[in-house]
Amino acid sequence: MRRRTLVGLGLVLAAPFGAAPATFAADTRITHALILDGSGAPGRAGTLRIAGDRIAAVAYAPETLAPLPGEAVLDVRGLTLAPGFIDTHTHGDEQVREHPDALAAVSQGITTLVGGQDGGSELPLAQFFDALERQPVAVNVASYAGHGTIRSRVLGADYRRPATAAEVEAMRGLLRTEMAAGALGLSTGLEYDPGIYSTSSELVELARVAAAAGGRYISHVRSEDRSFWAAIDEILTIGREAHLPVQISHIKLAMRSLWGEAPRLLARLDEARRSGVDVTADIYPYLYWHAGLTVLFPERNFASLEAAEFALREVVPPEGLILARFLPVPAYAGKTLAAIANERGEAPAR
Repeated sequence: MRRRTLVGLGLVLAAPFGAAPATFAADTRITHALILDGSGAPGRAGTLRIAGDRIAAVAYAPETLAPLPGEAVLDVRGLTLAPGFIDTHTHGDEQVREHPDALAAVSQGITTLVGGQDGGSELPLAQFFDALERQPVAVNVASYAGHGTIRSRVLGADYRRPATAAEVEAMRGLLRTEMAAGALGLSTGLEYDPGIYSTSSELVELARVAAAAGGRYISHVRSEDRSFWAAIDEILTIGREAHLPVQISHIKLAMRSLWGEAPRLLARLDEARRSGVDVTADIYPYLYWHAGLTVLFPERNFASLEAAEFALREVVPPEGLILARFLPVPAYAGKTLAAIANERGEAPAR
C-alpha cells in the first residue's frame, strides 16, 4: 500500500501502489472513503469534511454531506481513510530537525513520533520543544525523559558505579524539570551504558518523580537474554513500588535457551496485572534488532573468549550478526561476523 498523509489533521489515505497521489485543499469534502475511525470498529463507507485544520463533519453511507459553496471535492473511491499512525517507539527525535519533512515517517502514514526511548533523550526538553515550535516539522513529536541522558549529566564520566543519594536527588531534580516541560515519563535503557550501572532503588526513586507528574515508565529492560526473568521482575517491582504504568519496550526472548517460554512470560505479566501493576509491552514483527555490540557482554568483559562464545551460541549466530558500522575497520560495514571471521581466518568469537 502507498499512504498519503494529511499531517496537520492526523489522517492517512491508504492506496494501492501505483495509485495517483492525493492532494488536499484547506476546505475539502472527501467522498466515497472507507473510514476507519480509530475505535477498532470495522471500516464504514462515508464522507468526511475538512474545514481549515479540523475535521468538521463525518457522514456514513447511505447518508452524505451536502456540498458547500467553494468547497473542493476529493473522490477517493477504493481508498481507506484512517487516523494518522503513532510510532510509539522511535529514535526519530534525534534526526527530525535534520530532516524536517520526516519523509520516512509520513510516507508510512505516521503523523506522531514518540521519542526519548531506551534512556536517551534531548536535554533540556523545553529547549527541544521550543525549537520545534519555532521551526515546525512535518510530524507531531512527543518524548520521554531519558534516564541515561540524565544520569550522564549528573555522574559524568564516573558512571560505572551506583549513584550516591545526593546524585539520585540531583537526577530527581532534573527529571522534575523535564516532566514539567512535557515529558511523557521516564525511559531507561538498562543494557546500555550508563543505565546498566544503576540500581533498582535508583530507578524506583526516579520513577516516583514521573508518577507524581502523571507520567509513565518505559524500559529497554536490563536483560533480554541471560538475566531475562530478573529483568522482568525488576520492571514489575518499579511499577508496583512507584505506582505508575510500566511498558516493556520491544519485548523479546533473545536467547536460544528461552525460546518457547512465551506462555510463561505472558502468564507472568497477566499475574502482575491482576495484582494491580499496569504493565504493557510492545513487540516488533521481524527477527533482526539493532544495538551496540556491548549488549552481548552484560558483564562488560569484552576480552572474555568464553563470554563471546556464549553470545554467539545463545544470543546471535555469527551468520546473523551484521555490522552496520565498525569505525576501526569501516570496510566491515554491511558484512556478517561469519564473513569477517572467514576473511581474517579466525574463529568468529575471536
